[in-house]
Amino acid sequence: MKKEKIKTGIAYGLCASVLIAGIYYYQTDQENKKEKTQSITYLDVGFDTVVNFSSTCTEKEFETYSQIVRDTFSQYNQYFDLYNAYEGVNNINKINQEAYQNPISIDAPLEDCIQLAMKVNLENRKFDISQGKLLNVWHTFREQGMALNQEGKDGILPSKEILDQAYNPNINGIALENHAISFTESSVQLDLGGIAKGYTAQKAKEKLWEAGCDNGYINAGGNVVLLGEKTDGTSWKIGVESPKGGTALFSIETQKPTSMVASGDYQRYFMVEGQMYGHIIDPDTRYPAKHFRSVTILHEDSGLADAYSTLLFTMDFETGYLFAKKHNLDVTWIMDQNSIGNLTPDFVSGDFAIFCTDSLKDRIQI
Repeated sequence: MKKEKIKTGIAYGLCASVLIAGIYYYQTDQENKKEKTQSITYLDVGFDTVVNFSSTCTEKEFETYSQIVRDTFSQYNQYFDLYNAYEGVNNINKINQEAYQNPISIDAPLEDCIQLAMKVNLENRKFDISQGKLLNVWHTFREQGMALNQEGKDGILPSKEILDQAYNPNINGIALENHAISFTESSVQLDLGGIAKGYTAQKAKEKLWEAGCDNGYINAGGNVVLLGEKTDGTSWKIGVESPKGGTALFSIETQKPTSMVASGDYQRYFMVEGQMYGHIIDPDTRYPAKHFRSVTILHEDSGLADAYSTLLFTMDFETGYLFAKKHNLDVTWIMDQNSIGNLTPDFVSGDFAIFCTDSLKDRIQI
């Protein structure tokens, strides 16, 4: 009889354990099915930038979506890397070393991005991915200059002779055929820095849409991609960073999902005798463009937004405005107030004058 009571006690205990476990797993399952706004920040996915992703969804969905963002940026960073080789990946580094009269097979995303960049070049020759040698010269001097600036010293500028020798644009020397690339001219070196990050953010968005993610955003170091309308029905307000850094100088309101990319002179630069030398090079002068502090583009395609913001940064305001009007672009330009000459800004904020296309005048908030 005593043994029977023990057996019964054990049975009740097992039943209770099963019941508690069942309740726990039910509650956990219900919790996982609840939608909530979640965010994750990646510091190790390349492009020398921080990538933030946010969406309102279940925990399980967020695990899937965030992995898509991580994988896309990590993989595409390898494709576009100028300086490093990766086993089994035919990337820009390998192409620049081996593609002269030697076709190199490339994966579809890299081929697609090159074709998109060449399309923008047809619209305006200033966007030229074949001038990698010139950009590499400036990269070297910029890295050295930044190191010298940290020591309290002036950077050093490349000589005109070095720049003229490095500059030999020949986008027609890029041959794409049968998913392979080759150079018909030895002077060609690719640099996709003016489009690669925006293109990658666009592809991450498309993959997220395919997976069912229809809200939230990706922010890749200021390249912002909205994935859908806000879940609470209000408008998005995207901040445009002040050239002084840290805070937004103004915001742009939008209801529909879009992409926003800014190109500026205030993040990657070095100083020589009190003058800033940024990373966006004007091919006509061979020197960093100095028309603006930043140019911001809103466009449904993040890759094109990246390319256009780079392109317009190298144009004077009048030329850039006409180009924006011709291509129906939403654009803002930021200039120092003391450098606007006879131009009349649309807005003024602190030390800065803000110009914009007509399409944005009612959507900017200072």
